[in-house]
Amino acid sequence: MDRAARVCAMNNEDKGKETVVQGPDLLRDRAAGLEASTASHHDIGQAVFGNEELYRDVVENIADGIAITVKAERVFVNRAFLTIHGLSDASEVVGHPLDQFVIPEDREIMRERTLARLRGESFRNIVEYRIARLDGKIRTVQASVVMTTYDGEPAVLAVLRDVTAMKQAEMEILRLNGELQQRLLDLKNANDELETFNATVSHDLRVPLIAITGFSERILKKYGEGLDEKLLEQMRMIRVSAVKMEQLIEELLSYSRLGKRALQQAPIDMNALVESVVKELRTIYPDGEVSISPLAPCLGDEGMIRQVFANLLANAFKFTSHRKDRLIEVGCTGRTKDNVYFVRDNGVGFDASQKDRLFQAFQRLHMQEEFKGTGMGLVIVKRIVGLHGGEAWAEGEPDKGATFYVALPKGAK
Repeated sequence: MDRAARVCAMNNEDKGKETVVQGPDLLRDRAAGLEASTASHHDIGQAVFGNEELYRDVVENIADGIAITVKAERVFVNRAFLTIHGLSDASEVVGHPLDQFVIPEDREIMRERTLARLRGESFRNIVEYRIARLDGKIRTVQASVVMTTYDGEPAVLAVLRDVTAMKQAEMEILRLNGELQQRLLDLKNANDELETFNATVSHDLRVPLIAITGFSERILKKYGEGLDEKLLEQMRMIRVSAVKMEQLIEELLSYSRLGKRALQQAPIDMNALVESVVKELRTIYPDGEVSISPLAPCLGDEGMIRQVFANLLANAFKFTSHRKDRLIEVGCTGRTKDNVYFVRDNGVGFDASQKDRLFQAFQRLHMQEEFKGTGMGLVIVKRIVGLHGGEAWAEGEPDKGATFYVALPKGAK
C-alpha cells in the first residue's frame, strides 16, 4: 500500500470521530530525537507524544495549518490547513503535489525551494506565497518551514498562517502613504503659488498705495487751506483709506507667512509676556484696570504667542474704550495636557449666536466707524493657536463684555 493510500485508510478508520491527524509516528520520531536534551524535556516529550489523544487535540485544534511534504507531495495536513485552503477532507490534498493550490506565478519558485531543502541546500525559514482556493478566493499564506523525516525519508514540516488580511492592510497603508505624499506635493505647490501671490500683492498693491498716500498728503499740505470743507474731508478719507488698505495688506501677508517656518518651541514665562504686552498697550490706552492672575508657563513659539496676547489685549482695550470703569482680566486654568488662558473684559460684548464669525477673515460684529480694525486680528490668533495644537473660542453677551480663551500646551514649571 503506497503512502497516500495508507493516510486515506487512516482517515476512513476514524469516521465518526474528530478529524484524524495523520503521521503521529513522525512527531514521536522527532520527540525521540530530543534525547540529547535535558532529562526533563525528554520526559515531557515521552508524555506528550506517547498520548495519542493529546496529540490529536494539540495538532487538530491549533490555529495554524500544519503540513508535511515528502519530495514534492503532501503526506499530512491538519484541520487548520484544510480551513485555510477551503477544503473539507484531507483526501483532497494528501497524495497531491505540494503546489496543487499555489497560483501559477508563485508555483515554480515554491517547487524549487522545496527541492533545494530536500537536497540539503540553505533556505529561508519563512516564506510567503499565494493560493487559489476551490471557491475562487485568492489568499496569501505565510509558511514557517523546517527539515524533518517522515517514514525514514527527508521531509519538510511547514506551519502555515493565512496573512491575507495583514497583506491587505499593508497595501492599504501603502496606498494611503501614496495619497499623503501626493497631498504633500500639492500642498507644497499651493504654498509656492501663495508665496508668489504674496510677492505680487506686496509689490503691485503697495506701490500705488504709497503713491495715493503721498499725493493726498501733499495736496492736503499745499492746497488744504484753499479747499472747501467737503472736499477737504474727502481728501482726508482718501488718505485714511489708503493707510487702512496698507495695514490690511500687511496683516494678510503676516497671516500667509504663519506656519512657513518651524515653531521655535520653548517654555514661556506667561506672566512676564502678558505684563510686557500690557505695558506697551498702556502707551495707547492709559486708563482702566488690568488684573493679571498668576499664569502657568506654556510651551510655544514666544514671538507667535506674544502676537496672540497682543491681539487679544488690544481688542479688550478697544472694545472697553467707552467704559469709564474699564476692567480687563487675564487668567489661566489648567487641564490635563494644556493650559487655558483667558482675556475677559467688561466692554460692548457680542451676540453669542454670532460667535463663529469672530474667527473668520474680514468678519466684524461692530461698525467700522465705532471700532477701527481690519477683521484679521482674531483670525491670526486662531491660526497661531492651531499651529501649536491648541484651540481658541469666545463667550459674550451684548453690553456685558466678552471672554476669549486659548488653550496652549503646558510648559515646564
